[in-house]
Amino acid sequence: QLPEGWAICKMKQITSITNGKSQKNVETLNGIYPIYGSGGVIGRANQYLCIAGSTIIGRKGTINNPIFVEEHFWNVDTAFGLKANDAILDKYLYYFCLSFDFSKLDKSTAMPSLTKTSIGNVLIPIPPYKEQERIVAKIDMVLDTMNEILRAV
Repeated sequence: QLPEGWAICKMKQITSITNGKSQKNVETLNGIYPIYGSGGVIGRANQYLCIAGSTIIGRKGTINNPIFVEEHFWNVDTAFGLKANDAILDKYLYYFCLSFDFSKLDKSTAMPSLTKTSIGNVLIPIPPYKEQERIVAKIDMVLDTMNEILRAV
């Protein structure tokens, strides 16, 4: 039972999912945009595929480690870039992805692997926009407090 005003949508209904591409032809030492693989930054480029505020989900290998990127970036072919549409906050999408177990979508036998279709069919609860803002603000506050404590230790 969802709270009043909430809906359940498929990921493909509320995001654009960008396939990554090989970085071989765009990688340069002094590039202005980071190149991301599923585990983090692996280089620089002067072109980008995904816009700021996107979430990276691993396609192969590291599939359960979403990364929120606050700048434009190039994603390699082992990672998807997810960008929220106007119905959902970028950070709400990211926090949902952190809480979702993408490994249960993995159908491979060797290296963990996801498909655009499997990600697109993930069901996500969507609260009203103001509630998304409240949820994101609360999670941000808790994470900031945790980081302060860790720095002090």
